[in-house]
Amino acid sequence: MPFVGHTQDSPQSASQKIGNLFSDVKNKLGLRIERPAQGGAGGVLYAPLSGGQTFGTLFRNEDHDQAIQGRLQWPRAALTFVEYGRNLPCWTVKATIWTSSTSSHDETFRTCTTAKLTKTNDLGEVSTSGRSIGFVGLLNAQPRFGAVPTTGDTRTRGPSPPRLLFQVDVDKAMRDKLRDIVINSAWVSGFYGQGNDLSHASIFYDYRMWIAGFEPTGNRDQG
Repeated sequence: MPFVGHTQDSPQSASQKIGNLFSDVKNKLGLRIERPAQGGAGGVLYAPLSGGQTFGTLFRNEDHDQAIQGRLQWPRAALTFVEYGRNLPCWTVKATIWTSSTSSHDETFRTCTTAKLTKTNDLGEVSTSGRSIGFVGLLNAQPRFGAVPTTGDTRTRGPSPPRLLFQVDVDKAMRDKLRDIVINSAWVSGFYGQGNDLSHASIFYDYRMWIAGFEPTGNRDQG
């Protein structure tokens, strides 16, 4: 006679448990699989405004390790925040793109903190990635010692990066918003989020992207 209140797990329920475990791991990493929604909500991830549209694929399919070893020095991109604010959902960003030590041009685009970071796998499933994990690493990102000349603690539009690529002196509210904007910019350019580099530490030693600064007239928290 079976025990009252006890049921054996069926093969199907065991399979479901494995699936749930896998899903839980992905969620803890900030990743999840979801079906494309009809008329999905969310702000724009990348809207070019002026200067061209090469930033959208600037680092696509490039090898971070090659850059760290000094075998891939260009292109580089210095990010200047043109319009920004703690309560501003969409920021305007100017990327100064260097294709050599003497050749550069500016491209300006808009990106929103409410935008989803999405990728489509070979099954047609859309994965969305959280931003927190990537930014933890970006906060401490810096070129390997001696790998490339830097400007030290001074931030410029290039061609050389500063000592700390993405660490700027702002309060927590601004830093939280800045996190989303930086990850958006890195994502759309292919600097972050390609292949398995979501958990690949070497990306944070790739010196080819950094924060150049904030345009004083663009602070929408003032006035």
